[in-house]
Amino acid sequence: MGSARRGLGGLLVAGMMGMIVLTAESASEPPAHFLYQSTSECYFQSNGSEAGSGPTSPPPPPRVRFLERYIYDRQEYVRFDSDRGEYEAVTTLGEPSARYWNSQKGILERKRSEVDYFCSHNYGIYQPLARERRVQPKVKIAPSSYDSSSHHTLLICNVDGFWPSQIEIKWFRNGKEEDEARVFTTDLIRNGDWTFQMAVMLEAQPERGDVYACQVEHASFPEPITVQWEPQSESARSKMWTGVAGIVLGLVFLAPSLVLYLKNKKGQRVIPQPPVALLR
Repeated sequence: MGSARRGLGGLLVAGMMGMIVLTAESASEPPAHFLYQSTSECYFQSNGSEAGSGPTSPPPPPRVRFLERYIYDRQEYVRFDSDRGEYEAVTTLGEPSARYWNSQKGILERKRSEVDYFCSHNYGIYQPLARERRVQPKVKIAPSSYDSSSHHTLLICNVDGFWPSQIEIKWFRNGKEEDEARVFTTDLIRNGDWTFQMAVMLEAQPERGDVYACQVEHASFPEPITVQWEPQSESARSKMWTGVAGIVLGLVFLAPSLVLYLKNKKGQRVIPQPPVALLR
């Protein structure tokens, strides 16, 4: 279950409601400062997991929680939690305040109603804007490791920079979906710029001619996209390194000849030739 900031799912907005600085001045001692502040927070917790829902289906309505904290000298001492429906003392200092506020029917009714007119109201304003936003992910396949004894390769499908968070990623080998037991998925990671990233890994035993594909289904795509990866054979690797070695050796043998040629050309004297008479 994910907490959400005020108005947008998955984030938390702590609104500073007030801050009072009290200064006690004394002629014999330096002034002492006391900080009193309160914050109001809205949590939007999803009803059920997002994993089973499709990437284009609308998210279920969230369960809303309102929390107001009162802090004295950088320490929270009393709070109101809509899940409890009353004030709760966090420290001994907050017990008198909690008892008094809980005895005031009007104060309790007003605080309990803030779940609807403060939290749910703002969620209804900003959440449609978040649902309309679409950012296409960047998809890339990278082999992470290779075990020559067992020919095991860990293929990683990196999917980065997408919004909204609902996404479906699958691995295929030669057109057939891979077994879930060989697929490992990381948690959904927030990038801090209103986008997400995720990696789905596949433990594979690639053979010559195999074609692996990572398929991504997301609301920003009109249809699922596929990125392919093919294993490189040992002969291809050998030919590549042979070609690289040949180029290097060629440059090594060519360099002295080129230097000698340039030196000879620089020291050669050019004798002008007399003009040739034209016969008529």
